[in-house]
Amino acid sequence: MTIIVRKASTFFGRLILWDTCGNGLLLTDGDRLIFSVKKSLDDADEKNIIHKTLDSGDEFEGGYVFELTPEDTDIPIGKYFYDIGVQRANGEFYHATMPDEFIIKQSIARKDDE
Repeated sequence: MTIIVRKASTFFGRLILWDTCGNGLLLTDGDRLIFSVKKSLDDADEKNIIHKTLDSGDEFEGGYVFELTPEDTDIPIGKYFYDIGVQRANGEFYHATMPDEFIIKQSIARKDDE
């Protein structure tokens, strides 16, 4: 799913994990969700532009919500790529999503300075 965010704005994304039988899956102690945004899919060593982690204590109504702050999204307008991984407490890692587009668009409206 493509994510489109306005430059320097807040964004909330919700993720529900499922096991192979279609049952809801929650993180346990020591597990982490890792949300990463990069400029390119081709360079595995490229530094993340945005990097957020959540753990078992961040569960919300059967899923997990990533919050991107205006500081996180204050990056050049353009197309990037994201994915989300699960790192288990035992070190096992797997991808929870396929890589997809993460687009930053220009904002028109601005906050009033009173």
